[in-house]
Amino acid sequence: MKNKIIAIFFISSVLLSWRVVFCQAAEPEQCEGLETAIIVDTDHHKMWMCHENKTIKEFPVSIGKGGVDKRKQGDKKTPLGEYTLGTPRPSDKFGIFIPIGYPTWEQILNGFSGSDIGIHGPHPLFKWLGQIITWIDWTEGCIAVGTDDTIYEIAQWVMEQKVSRIIIR
Repeated sequence: MKNKIIAIFFISSVLLSWRVVFCQAAEPEQCEGLETAIIVDTDHHKMWMCHENKTIKEFPVSIGKGGVDKRKQGDKKTPLGEYTLGTPRPSDKFGIFIPIGYPTWEQILNGFSGSDIGIHGPHPLFKWLGQIITWIDWTEGCIAVGTDDTIYEIAQWVMEQKVSRIIIR
């Protein structure tokens, strides 16, 4: 058992190093030109809280296991675009769920389908992994952060700042 834990720790460290070296260098300033919004960069698996053109906080995230550019219910993809954010609410599965206004009316008219897309915390079975859970894409199309503390912090900020917009790139 001890050898398995050591192996998991080693593999996790290598993956984290890869992500830091290869993903962080390419990131531009995400919050320039934005007042208050959440930005998600699906290529770099990062989310930023933006206020008055400045980055308030950055978090690693997981996205849909089907990739990006959601078009239909069940495709397990995370939508791309600009959406409204709903009021954070309790979730039995994920601690807190912050609804994302996908699909928009225009997308519905163009045949897009799906629902229950949002930002949330880890699944209860995987909470013990912490931020490691953000190293793989595992959601059904949502954006997931690694810890309950993180989703509580984001939800509190969304409510205090009355954040109503998310941009997913």
